[in-house]
Amino acid sequence: MLVLNLLLAIIWLVLQTSFTWADFVVGMLVGFGIIGMTEATLTWQRPFSDQQAKRGYVGRVMKVISFSGFVIWAIIKSNLDVAWLVLNPRAAYQPGIVAVPLDIQSDLGITLLANVITLTPGTVSLDISSDRRTLYIHAMNVQDPDALRAEIKGEFERRVMEIFP
Repeated sequence: MLVLNLLLAIIWLVLQTSFTWADFVVGMLVGFGIIGMTEATLTWQRPFSDQQAKRGYVGRVMKVISFSGFVIWAIIKSNLDVAWLVLNPRAAYQPGIVAVPLDIQSDLGITLLANVITLTPGTVSLDISSDRRTLYIHAMNVQDPDALRAEIKGEFERRVMEIFP
């Protein structure tokens, strides 16, 4: 579907007889709208799971956009938390390593989760167990390891699993 969306954007550019980034973005949006309205009639096989296929192209794109917004917000929030710890000399912080059990099955999902955790300031993904069931994370401030695990599983892993189960 992404290839079809790109093709529709290129057709849009040719019809507009101008080749600017703004026209390309408008073409992508027009293509996205066309695909959204006609997706039920497009019947070729999709290389996704049944759950993802039911959601369709438009639903998957919306999930990716929502996930991107969540990651940006998490990065901003973590930046503020780390800045507070660094600038406040009396702040008591307790670094630690936490093992987080994983429900994600795919290599792409595990990689995305580990990278998003590393992108947020104050946390680094260290290692994954050999059976790919546990992710080890170093956090700058681990007051409550169970709360950190719950946050990673409830926020980060859940959202990654919506995209890559």
